[in-house]
Amino acid sequence: MKQLCVAAAGLAALSVSSVSAADLAAHTPTPVPQVVTPATSWNGFYLGAQGGGGWGTSSETYLGAPNDAAFVGTQTYNTSGGFVGGVIGYNFQAGPVVFGIEGDYHWSAVTGRSGVINVGPPSVLDSYYTELRSFGDVKGRLGYADAATLWFVNGGAAVGDILHRYNAGLAPPSASASDTRWGWTVGAGVEYMFAANWSAKLEYNYIDLGKVAPIQYTPAINDRSEWKDTFHTVKLGINYHFNTPSPVVSAKY
Repeated sequence: MKQLCVAAAGLAALSVSSVSAADLAAHTPTPVPQVVTPATSWNGFYLGAQGGGGWGTSSETYLGAPNDAAFVGTQTYNTSGGFVGGVIGYNFQAGPVVFGIEGDYHWSAVTGRSGVINVGPPSVLDSYYTELRSFGDVKGRLGYADAATLWFVNGGAAVGDILHRYNAGLAPPSASASDTRWGWTVGAGVEYMFAANWSAKLEYNYIDLGKVAPIQYTPAINDRSEWKDTFHTVKLGINYHFNTPSPVVSAKY
C-alpha cells in the first residue's frame, strides 16, 4: 500500500510539472522578425540634371564722345528666360550637419532689350540688347539634415558667357561683343531624398557677373559703352547619390 501511495504521488508531481511547462511555453513571447530599414545618408558623390528660370538687370553706361541732346546713352533694362544643365558634387555628413562642394553649368536663353534710347525721326530706333548664353558656378554648401530632408545655404564663384549688342537704328550693322565673365553667387534651397539614392531639389541663387569690358563704337573718338549684369535663378533638379544607405536594425517582442 505504501508503495502504491508513493507511485501515485510521483505521477501527480509529473503531471503538475508537465502542465507548468506547457503553460510556460504558451506564455513565452515569440520574437517578431527583425525590421531592417535604411537610414538616409547624404555622404558621397552625386550627379544630377536641373533647369529653371532666371531674371535680372542689365545696366548699360555710355562713355565717350558727346552725342545728340536727345540721345539717352545710359539705360537699365530687365532680362529673363530659361535654362537647363547639370550638376556634380560631394557631401560630407557629421550627424545632422552636411557640408560639401558643388559645381554646375547651364545652357541659357536669358535675354533682354532696352527701350528706344535715341528719340529722333521715326526710323531712329537705337537700342541695347543682352543675352546670357550660358552660366555656372563652383560653390560650397552647408546644410542641416532632418532625416530625408536637407536644408542648405551655399556660395562661391560664378561664371557666365554673356553677349551685349548695340543696335544702331540709322547705320546698321550693330556693334556687339561677347565675354566670359567671373563673379560671385549666394543662395539657399531644400533637397528631399524621395527614394534610395534619389533626391529632388529646389534652389534659389543670386548671381553678380560684374562689369564687361567696354564695347568700342568709334575708336577715333573713344565712343563706347559698358554693362553690369546681375541675375536671380530658381532651379528644380533631380540628383542620383552614389552612396549606400546604412541599415538600421530593430526587433520587437
